[in-house]
Amino acid sequence: FAGCLVSSGVLTANDFSPLPNIIESLRCSQKDHFIVCDFSPPRSAKPQTLELANSLNPDMFSVSYNPGTSVKMNPVFASFWIQKITNIPSIFTLSTNDLNIQAIEGLLLGAQSLGLNNVVFVMGDLPSRAISTTKVLEFTKKMNQGLDINNDKVSYATSFCIGSTIDISKDWDHEIVLTKRKIDSGSDFFIAQAQFDIARVVRFLESYRNVTGTHIDIPILWGVQMLAKGSGSFTNIPDNIKFDLENGKPGFDIALDIIDQYFSYGITSFYLLPSFFKTGRRDYLSAGKLISTLT
Repeated sequence: FAGCLVSSGVLTANDFSPLPNIIESLRCSQKDHFIVCDFSPPRSAKPQTLELANSLNPDMFSVSYNPGTSVKMNPVFASFWIQKITNIPSIFTLSTNDLNIQAIEGLLLGAQSLGLNNVVFVMGDLPSRAISTTKVLEFTKKMNQGLDINNDKVSYATSFCIGSTIDISKDWDHEIVLTKRKIDSGSDFFIAQAQFDIARVVRFLESYRNVTGTHIDIPILWGVQMLAKGSGSFTNIPDNIKFDLENGKPGFDIALDIIDQYFSYGITSFYLLPSFFKTGRRDYLSAGKLISTLT
C-alpha cells in the first residue's frame, strides 16, 4: 500500500503533513464559489480503485461512510490515499451507528497521524444502535482541547475541523433544535442534504433565525445532487425536474440551474453529489465537467 503512495516506496514524515482544513480553505479561497465533491470508497482493498479521484479537481473531497451493511474501504484510509495522490484536502465521514467511543477515538488518532484534519459525523442507517451525534461532537471537541471523555488531560491534542449534517427535508421543528444543539456541541461546519427547491433553503434559514434568535454562523455546504436517467437521489425529486430529465434535459444542465439559483441568493458553498446507480457506479465524469465549468 505504501509503495503506491510515493515513487520510492518509502514514506517519510512529509507524507503525513496536513493540508488546510475546510475553514482555512474557505477563508483563503480566491474563487467566487467552493465545491466539496462526494466520493464513495470502493468495495475493494486495491488503492488503484481510488484513482478516479484524479479526474476531479474540487476544492475538497468528502469520502462517505459505508451505507447500510455494504462492505467498503474505511473512509479514513480512502481519504488519506485521495489526499496524497491529488494533493487536495479530504474530509472523512464516520457513522456513530456501529462505533463506540473507544473505536472513534482510535480512528481519530489514526486519521490525525495520517495528516487528515477534517471529519464529518453522521448518525448512519441504524440510529437505534447509535451514539448520539452531539455526544461525539462534544467528545471530539474535547480531544482538540487535550482532554479525554472524562475531562482528564492526555498527552495529545488533536486539531480536527469537525462537521455534522443538516437535512431540511425532515421536520423543521426538530431539525432546527438539533442544528442548534450540534453548533453548541462543537460543530465547526455543516454538510446539508441535497435540495432541489432553493427557496426552501432560504425559508429554513429564516425559520432558524426566528426560532433561535441567531443566524447559523458556521459554514454550510449545501447539497447539489447530480441526476441522470436511472440514477438515485437522497431526497425527493420534484415532478418538473423528473419531467425535464425524462424528456432529455441533461442532469448536468439541471445541476447548473440549481447552482445558479443558489448563486441568486448569495449562497456559494456546495456539496456536490455525483450521480449514483443501483450497481454502485457513480458518474464522476459529469461531476468533473461541472466542476471545470464553474472554475
